[in-house]
Amino acid sequence: ERQQQHQVIIGPSTSVTMVKRKEDRSDWVAVAPEFSNSNDHRHRDDNLAAPPIKPVTSAYQFYQRENSQLIHAELSSASPGQKVDVGTLTREVSSRWQALTSEEREKYEKMAEEDRFRFRSESHKRDMEIMERRERLRKERETLIL
Repeated sequence: ERQQQHQVIIGPSTSVTMVKRKEDRSDWVAVAPEFSNSNDHRHRDDNLAAPPIKPVTSAYQFYQRENSQLIHAELSSASPGQKVDVGTLTREVSSRWQALTSEEREKYEKMAEEDRFRFRSESHKRDMEIMERRERLRKERETLIL
C-alpha cells in the first residue's frame, strides 16, 4: 500500500504531518483501445485500425485530372515566358467544365457513379469486417470472464 505524506501548517509554530493513502488499483482491468472513448489514435495498434478508404471522386475531379495538363499547356503557349499560376489554371478548368454540354459531361458522370459504387461497396465491406471483429472480441472477453 502506497502512502503520501503532506505537512499542514496550523499556526506560526505548529504543523501536522498528514498521511494520505493512495487508492489500491491492483484489481483494475485494462480496457482495449477499440472499446475506449478516446479519439486519440496515435497509440492504436496498426493491426487494429481498418485501412482508410479512398474518398469518392466527383465528375469534375475526373474532368480536371484528364484535362488540366492540356489546359496548362495551352495557357503556357498563349503567354510564353510567363508561368501559369494555380488560380488561373483552376479558373480556366472550371469555366471549361461549366461550358460542357450534358452529352460531354456524361462520360465523367458515369466515371463518378462507378466511383461512388466502389466507395459504397468498400465502406460496406469494411463496416462488416469491423462488426465481425468486435463481435469476435466480445465473445473472447466473455469466455475470459467466465
